[in-house]
Amino acid sequence: MRHYTALLKPYKWMVVLALLMGTFTVAANVGLMSTSAYLIARAAQHPYTILLLWVPIVGVRFFGTSRGVFRYSERLVSHDVTFQLLKELRVYVYRRIEPLIPSRLQEFHTGDLLSRVVGDVDTLQNLYLGLFSPPVIALLASLLILGLMDYFGSSLALALAVFLLVTGIAVPALTQWAASGVTGPMVRARGQLSTELVEAIHGNTDLLVLGQEAGHLAKVSRLVQQWAQRRMRLHWISGISAGLMQALNNGAMWVILILGIGLVARHALAPVLLPVVVLLALASFEAVNALPPAFQFRGQIAAARQRIDEIVDQSPPAFRGYLTMADVDASRRAPSVNWSEVRFRYEDRGPWVLDTVSFAVAPSQHIAVVGPSGAGKSTLGGVLSQLWPYQSGSIAINGVELSQIALEAMPRLIAVVDQEPHLFDTSLRENLLLGNPAATLAEMHEALRIAQLEALVNDLPQGLETPVGEHGVNFSGGERKRLAVARAVLQNAPLMVFDEATEGLDALTERYLIRELGLWAKDKTVIWITHRLANLDMMDKVVVLSAGRVVQDGPALSLLGQDGLFRRMREAEAQTFAWNVAADAG
Repeated sequence: MRHYTALLKPYKWMVVLALLMGTFTVAANVGLMSTSAYLIARAAQHPYTILLLWVPIVGVRFFGTSRGVFRYSERLVSHDVTFQLLKELRVYVYRRIEPLIPSRLQEFHTGDLLSRVVGDVDTLQNLYLGLFSPPVIALLASLLILGLMDYFGSSLALALAVFLLVTGIAVPALTQWAASGVTGPMVRARGQLSTELVEAIHGNTDLLVLGQEAGHLAKVSRLVQQWAQRRMRLHWISGISAGLMQALNNGAMWVILILGIGLVARHALAPVLLPVVVLLALASFEAVNALPPAFQFRGQIAAARQRIDEIVDQSPPAFRGYLTMADVDASRRAPSVNWSEVRFRYEDRGPWVLDTVSFAVAPSQHIAVVGPSGAGKSTLGGVLSQLWPYQSGSIAINGVELSQIALEAMPRLIAVVDQEPHLFDTSLRENLLLGNPAATLAEMHEALRIAQLEALVNDLPQGLETPVGEHGVNFSGGERKRLAVARAVLQNAPLMVFDEATEGLDALTERYLIRELGLWAKDKTVIWITHRLANLDMMDKVVVLSAGRVVQDGPALSLLGQDGLFRRMREAEAQTFAWNVAADAG
């Protein structure tokens, strides 16, 4: 918890000011109640001149006005501190999880991650208002109140101190104990509910097609009921706690009244001051009324902190890179890429996905990486772009070890079209500008032409301002891939990696796209990852993977003349095409 409270350090004087304003608010309320009681009691004695009531009248006005001013100031400053803390928390969590993507977050479901970085962070924003501030204000205000009560009588101060201690410590501790079995499960239930809701939203089409929507809705309903039951139990605990607080408050008032009557009878307390000490005791409980909710918040905050720590406390991938683009010397020419005995696996005890992979890519060379499903083709692209740290071996770009290159230099060095590129729910223009925010209109249209999208975009009523929808839902799979290709063209990096960039395209459009990309990228190094073997004659060479190993390496025509995996895959692809043609003809 210490590293979260440390986020308040830049705002320490605002915190001090908020605590003082909170203490002054309680003090002003006590002053208002006490002075009002004195004014009423003194007026009941019918003083011979109104001037004798002038001081308490001014006091009532002062405390009544100042209480509102102090309360407003406390709310203003404390909520500003809370929002500043929320900002710092979100930035802190983002900075900690950014280096973990994707290698350290694959075990977390998307909905669960959303719940942690949104819901749990929002819970932690109560760290100041809900947990830190109430005990400090209660302590400062209680000392001030007890000092004032001691002026009227030490027995009165002692009795009030007992009630304040019971109300400020025993009731909150009892509340925390009763809520301890509820707060943690409630936070986890919220995470499970978020996971299922995200699953239902993103998978609603499949659920409807398979007729499983009723079962999934029933599961969501059970989770909502479980969360609601825990929430209801927490409200019951809060209600009982509030009832105990009110009972103790009234009990303290009656005890102080009885003790005060005894002091008046012994002439140890002026009769006019009896209502003062009674209302003073009644008002003093404002100092401790916020403690039971604060102790109750403690369980929620602890559970939320634990869930966030499970993410942010992970060690990032072991990239030690500090070299810049200039150190790689790839800004003026296409880089070479040399793989030597590279081994990689996703889990420490899992199987090797890449097992002693070795091959070389010359500067300005265009190569294709092919192989059966599960051969490690997409993993190869992820390792090359530093998404995944390789366990052993060497990957050298222009002779510079990949792990020594700074992550900040990678977007300028390598452009990647992922197998499932992400499109943001904004316009075509904004999605393209992610590749190069300074791109001109002419450059965007040229990128669209290379990606075989220019005619489509020109036919759209809104053109580049057309919204793509969430995850590009307004476009087909092939169009989304081509939009990602256009974005990579605008990025204009010297090293290009395309992972299944033409999936979903017809053979003719695919060939046009590969040809245009080849002409545009003639001075760049290109790695083309695909499971389709057509059009590979346009590549300088082909690397064939199988079970994480390179089994063949050479020009496509040369590999076809060998009795190997590449020829068998090509024959199977041709046979499948012939079957499809025959089926269509029949």
